[in-house]
Amino acid sequence: MNILDAGLPIWIVVFCLCLLFFTGIQHYTRKSLLPPECWILLGGLFYGILSRYFGDYLPLISLGHDVVILLILPVLIFAAGRSVKPQVLESEAIPIGFFSLFGVVITMFLIGLPIAYMLDIPLMHGLLFGAAISATDPAAVTAIFNRFTVPERLKLLVEGESLFNDGTAMVLFALVAGFLFQGGMFHLGNTIFAITWSLVGAFFLGVVTGWCASFIIKIWHEHHNFFPLSLTLVLALGTFLVAEKLLHVSGVVAVLMAAIVFARKQRLREQDEKHTDKARLFGSFWDYISTLINSFLFFFLGVSTGAHPYNLPLEFLMGALIFVILSRAILVYVGGGALRAVGTKLPLSWMNVLTLGGVRGAVSAALILLLPHDYAHGETFLCLVFGVIFFSLIVQPPLMALYLKSTKLPGKA
Repeated sequence: MNILDAGLPIWIVVFCLCLLFFTGIQHYTRKSLLPPECWILLGGLFYGILSRYFGDYLPLISLGHDVVILLILPVLIFAAGRSVKPQVLESEAIPIGFFSLFGVVITMFLIGLPIAYMLDIPLMHGLLFGAAISATDPAAVTAIFNRFTVPERLKLLVEGESLFNDGTAMVLFALVAGFLFQGGMFHLGNTIFAITWSLVGAFFLGVVTGWCASFIIKIWHEHHNFFPLSLTLVLALGTFLVAEKLLHVSGVVAVLMAAIVFARKQRLREQDEKHTDKARLFGSFWDYISTLINSFLFFFLGVSTGAHPYNLPLEFLMGALIFVILSRAILVYVGGGALRAVGTKLPLSWMNVLTLGGVRGAVSAALILLLPHDYAHGETFLCLVFGVIFFSLIVQPPLMALYLKSTKLPGKA
């Protein structure tokens, strides 16, 4: 049963049932090794499997790439970015920059090369998959962090890397896809320029839109809260659209910088005017929005994973998992040694956490879903990405929790 044809009452019933399910999961899994997001993913997986056999009696729920990229991603990036302080980000700029820029390129090759060999496909097609799967998702790991005393610097490294590497992965994916599907020629200089423009242009766009939004709130002072809260949603969604569709720069980086600048201006304003109630309102509003959107995202991802037919040999899926895990370990441990050589030291226990924290999420799936429907390797890539995402979200967070429980991490919490 297609939910679009079922009418508004079915929409409302499904929405309410989802909210009740999410609320129950959040309440009853607080002490579980699996964070709530992973239990929601399992619930979606169960629903997806049921829909394969009882599809005529269940509403059809699917994960649309446009919804993930244009609606969900900007909101989650803004929600995460508002808590990032510029001075802290600046102090960790070197490791975050390394892992989120060079690390994504390295990961693309570390995964793309063996994938191309395993599937017996041209190298550029393997790199296309490598670019998509190089994006990490910290949501489940952050939920684990909240249960333990984790050094603030380490938490910022995991979250900051993920926030920025989503943008880099999307840029690389677009470049490789353009080369494959638009018949372009690879030029190193043009590629470097495209990546630089995408990131630098997005940086300045985010700074400008974040400052403008804060300035508008300052001069258009309202006693009620509807306007400033609505403006933050406009800021997140509008900045992303302008970046991606108009200027063709990284929407992720633009929204992240807009959130950082806007939040900093608001913190200064709240201190000057002692508007603590409004500060709490902003925090509560965005905490609720991010939790709600994340819950729906993980549920839809689980549904898509469970409903998808897997016409792929198991050894291919196992191979992809091994390549992803090994690439993450190589990047973190070798990269940690390289960072130490330039004066940035990462303790071994931190590198272990960074390795376990390299989970994959909906951005990777959305990028694969962007591929043309008649793409020869699209179905294979989709099976691989769903398998990798499911493994990383279900297996790595509990391992992270067990490691944090048994290890005392050096650094100031």
